[in-house]
Amino acid sequence: MTRMRRLLSNTSTLPDVSNAKQRIASIQVCRGLAAMAVVLSHLLNVEEKYFHTNLTGIFQFGVLGVDLFFVISGTVISSITVGKFTAPNSAETFLRRRFYRILPIYWVYSALFLAAYLYNPLWFNNSTGHHVNILKSFLLIPAQEGMLVRQGWTLSYEMYFYLVFFLLLLLASENLAPVLLSIWGVAIIAVSLLLPAPRSPILTVFTSPMIFEFLAGCLIFHVYRRAVLHPRVGIILVSCAIFWLGFIVYWTNYAHAASQLWIEVSRWGRPALYGSFSALFLLGIMELERTKIIRFARLFENIGDWSYSIYLSHLVVVEIIGRAISHYAARVSFSIFCVDAIALPLVVLVGYLSYSSIEFPLMTLLSRRAGKPGIAMRSGDSVGSNP
Repeated sequence: MTRMRRLLSNTSTLPDVSNAKQRIASIQVCRGLAAMAVVLSHLLNVEEKYFHTNLTGIFQFGVLGVDLFFVISGTVISSITVGKFTAPNSAETFLRRRFYRILPIYWVYSALFLAAYLYNPLWFNNSTGHHVNILKSFLLIPAQEGMLVRQGWTLSYEMYFYLVFFLLLLLASENLAPVLLSIWGVAIIAVSLLLPAPRSPILTVFTSPMIFEFLAGCLIFHVYRRAVLHPRVGIILVSCAIFWLGFIVYWTNYAHAASQLWIEVSRWGRPALYGSFSALFLLGIMELERTKIIRFARLFENIGDWSYSIYLSHLVVVEIIGRAISHYAARVSFSIFCVDAIALPLVVLVGYLSYSSIEFPLMTLLSRRAGKPGIAMRSGDSVGSNP
């Protein structure tokens, strides 16, 4: 028992970092990793679509980048709402900042994709008969038809989580908020156990177990804020996360014909597997940074800053590169690696250009008009810049 206490707390050797008002590089790095993981999963889609091979099959697990994003969001939102409960002005400012962070650049890409959709609907949503609900797409309202920006479904979850936190800021005390969040989680469990799966896309989001990934992020922040852990804990957590992911890959290959779709289509399987990995990995990396076991090159933080633009723009990039190389390249087995080698740096470059020339200027313009110059600061939030 004494050894366990020493493992969990060693305040004599670690600095006090309970203050949330700081930029935590590891969160930005994890954000960049999440975005690039999603890019890899879509590169596999390009391979299957244009080359009819599966040489990069391991990339299919890159979809867990979405789950990592959700856990990060819970951590970030918890950090930026400390001390701001039961204050209507704080609640309004919080929601406005979230809208500024998510919607302007999303609307830019939605408008570009709308023009492409009007030109050729066959480029969009094969699984839904090339139908798109344009209004719901722009408003991030879940719809059967799908969205113009394919990744928009994940932003529907983000907006749902933001609205819940807005209500908490408006109506609840800071001490009561964790209780209400716990009740929210229990309600989702009860609905999932007692009622059939909803057919409405909106109700599907409202009752989705993926909400537990956001709640896990909230828990991570409070653990990180209130407890200074032993340096070994970060190593243990990251090691457990990697081992857990290795087991997921092994079991998928062994029992599910090497297709991780069994995780994606499972309402509880995805948060239980990908969500738990993401939570362990994020807290572990944060602890490794806090205990100065690892340091990150500035480039990796920068990719985290650009991650939202990368997330929104990368599908166009990988599609263009995949189509071009499939048309001109002769050797199929070699071609997909050409796609990866060209597309990955190009995705990062386009993400940077999108961030620096569209995303960041839009945030700056909106914050100035609202009279809130702090909204568009480079670091954005106290622990990171993107949602």
